[in-house]
Amino acid sequence: MSQPTPVSETPKDPREARIAELRARRFARMRWLAIRAGILSVAIALAAGVFLYWLLTSIGGRDLLLAQIVSRLPENATLSWRSVEGPLSGPLTMNGVRFTYDRMVFTADRVHLDPALRPLFRKRLRLDALQIANAKLEIPKSDEPFELPRWPEVLPEIAPPLELQADDVRVDGFLLTQAGEKLIDVRTLRGGLDARQGELHVEHLFVDSDRGRFNVHGDYVPRDDYRTDLTASAVLPAADGRTPARVGLVARGDLSRMNVAIAGHVPQPLRASLTLHGRDEPKWRLDADAEGLDIGLLTGAEASEDDRPLVFSFSADGMGGAADLRGEFRQGDLVATVLPSKVRLENQVLDVQPLALRIFDGNATLRGTADFTDAENAKFRFAANVRGLTFGGETTTTPAPAPALTNPPASVSARKLQKVTAPAPAAQTEAVAIGVDADLGFAGTMKAWAAIGNATLRRDGTEATVTFDGRGNDERMTLKTLQARMPTGTLDG
Repeated sequence: MSQPTPVSETPKDPREARIAELRARRFARMRWLAIRAGILSVAIALAAGVFLYWLLTSIGGRDLLLAQIVSRLPENATLSWRSVEGPLSGPLTMNGVRFTYDRMVFTADRVHLDPALRPLFRKRLRLDALQIANAKLEIPKSDEPFELPRWPEVLPEIAPPLELQADDVRVDGFLLTQAGEKLIDVRTLRGGLDARQGELHVEHLFVDSDRGRFNVHGDYVPRDDYRTDLTASAVLPAADGRTPARVGLVARGDLSRMNVAIAGHVPQPLRASLTLHGRDEPKWRLDADAEGLDIGLLTGAEASEDDRPLVFSFSADGMGGAADLRGEFRQGDLVATVLPSKVRLENQVLDVQPLALRIFDGNATLRGTADFTDAENAKFRFAANVRGLTFGGETTTTPAPAPALTNPPASVSARKLQKVTAPAPAAQTEAVAIGVDADLGFAGTMKAWAAIGNATLRRDGTEATVTFDGRGNDERMTLKTLQARMPTGTLDG
């Protein structure tokens, strides 16, 4: 039986064999590089972990990182301290802290931090505890030009450079000054806060200061249509003999609908409410009533028998920057009534058409505009008209001496004695009303303005007129004309 002839294998091409050999070598090289890269990555990660652990848990690492922070501050900023206790992982205590930035200066005898480290990787600083003792913050006066409020830009923004959450904030002694003048002296502050981009949460914040005792709790979220849910209360300080004012505030809503209510005792009941509807050009209404506001609670003056509480009822409503005003204010014998008036604020222009008051048994009206587009040199034009104002004056008169007696004393001594012992005639005080009518005009800019006017004064059947014409700027005024005409003569100045 014949066997099949075996098929002979085709010999490989030397070129293909060379290519296969190179591929095998390349694969082996890539495998070795991958293994070496993995080993190197693990080594670097371990080294970075060890270095980070050293930075956060050792004194040497703490000093190195603090030195790097100081070296990377802007040229107009400095940070120094007297001593430091504890690692950066916390708790960390810094004594004799001083931080300056431009004209702002912050100092503190002691700053205690207990940070949580993980949130730092998300650019968020979380402090389980923050304690500050005997601190002072000096802030400069703002260099920004004056600007009338805009809606909703007038509402504050929340934009911290680093998101901060502090669960337990304790401040004992904090003085805030501006240009060397005290703004507030905080004796004690307790509470918590969470400040993020466009969001602020205040957790039962309590402040005891020379301005009063304050409590604040709630949320304010500008990034979410300025959503607000805040509750606040205040007990204001009072001088001897006065009752401290107690006021509470509640604000809830967003730009589409916002309600703000204020109530308290000052020392008599005070009520105020503000309601806004609409996002871009809101329709709004303000009502405020006080049954007795002690002005001394605002000025800090001691109680006096001449004190008279301020009683008022005021309301305003409108849309956007337009407002209709009306109300009444009473303090003692003084009564001022805000007659129906119209005021409009739009694009940095204030328009008064008109503002009308009834006061001193007469009427006073103001019409005009003020343009603050150029905040450093605002333009204005106003006219004020006064009719029938009456001021009460007092005149002291001495009655004629009593007629001679029909039976005079017989002796000279008796007549002298009668002259010495006889009572002097009593002086009498009579009220004399002074009536005033006036027309005044003011126009120009803050750096170059003019004021003109004339007034008529009437008293006890006589009449006098006064005319003036003046020019001025933001520093001084020069009278070009001052003339007074009276029944007894004329005075020119």
